[in-house]
Amino acid sequence: MNPARRRLHALWHQPGQEMDAAWWAALDLASWREPYAQQPLLRPPLDDLIASRLGQAGAAPPLSALAEPLLADDARREALSMALGLWALRCPDYVLLKPYREALSNRLDGRALAQLQALLPLESARADLTPATLPARACEIGAAWLADAAAPALRLCRLLWPPSALLAPPQPVEPVLQKLLRWL
Repeated sequence: MNPARRRLHALWHQPGQEMDAAWWAALDLASWREPYAQQPLLRPPLDDLIASRLGQAGAAPPLSALAEPLLADDARREALSMALGLWALRCPDYVLLKPYREALSNRLDGRALAQLQALLPLESARADLTPATLPARACEIGAAWLADAAAPALRLCRLLWPPSALLAPPQPVEPVLQKLLRWL
C-alpha cells in the first residue's frame, strides 16, 4: 500500500491518530485526546465516534489523483495549500513583492513563486495582509477551500489542517488544484 493510500485509510478509519490536534476541540472531544494517546484500547471506539461526528461511514473513498499528492508528501501538501490560498486571495503583490516572497519562501521556493506569478488570476485585489501573517492565512484559506471539495478523498484532506472558520471561494477547487499540481 502506497503512503497516500495508507494515510487516506488512516484518516477514514483511525482519524484520531492522523487528524490535526485542533479537531479534537472542534469535535467537542478535547478531553479525550490524552486518553486516546495513552490507552490503546480506547482508540477504536473513539475513532468510531470521531468518524461519526465527521460524517464518515462505510468504506474509505477511492484515492483520487488530486488527493494523492496531498496525502503522500507533507511538504508538498503545505506548499499546495499555500498556493491555493494565494490563488483565492487574488493579489499578485503577494508573489511579486520581495517582503511577501521572503515570507513565503519557507514553503514555496523561487521556482514555485515564479510559476505562481504566471498562473495566478489576473484580477487584482489589494494586499491587506502583512508579510508575517500571509503564509498562515494563505494555508488556512487553501485548507478551507479543500474542505469544500466535491471529491470525498480530497475533502478528507481537510483533517490534516486545523478546522477553519474561513469561507471557501465560490468556485470548485479541483480545476485550480489540477493546474497547480501540473506546474508546482
